Amino acid sequence: MTTHALAGVGLFVSGAAFSQVLALGIAAWRVVRRRRQVVRALGPPAPDPSGTGPSCGS
Repeated sequence: MTTHALAGVGLFVSGAAFSQVLALGIAAWRVVRRRRQVVRALGPPAPDPSGTGPSCGS
């Protein structure tokens, strides 16, 4: 394989990796944004009635 072909493959792979990172970042941002919209509309979640939640101190 020539240097030119290797450079082309490298650019293709790095471009694909960048696209995946960008897509995952946008998806995570949308999840956080949606969660904030739900909390804003409904208020914070109710406390765990069993008392075994992470804020229980145990």
